[in-house]
Amino acid sequence: MKKQTYYVIRHKPTGRLLPARVLATHYDFDSPNCVLEPRLFNSERAAKNCATFWAQGVWVQKLVKESEGWEYRSYMIRDLPSPRLVSDRKREDLEVLAVVLSIKTGEKND
Repeated sequence: MKKQTYYVIRHKPTGRLLPARVLATHYDFDSPNCVLEPRLFNSERAAKNCATFWAQGVWVQKLVKESEGWEYRSYMIRDLPSPRLVSDRKREDLEVLAVVLSIKTGEKND
């Protein structure tokens, strides 16, 4: 049996885990939703960084299309990402938990 340790982010007041298929800083733990699979992080540091960025607010990045005249191709410019403050978010509301995934390989020793 092969075991792998991952890390998840849990919202203490609601008990919900940060889901995998949503933008991390855009997710609201208080919104009613269906059960979503948790986002797995390979390292504790990565999970803690994500939790810190979530607490800072919704991160947005502007994309601007520019052109130097009709004879040149237009191009896209990405602005630096910046947080849009969300007042009720607190880093203390999140905790990082280690989870162990056990995979049965079908071998005799499993």
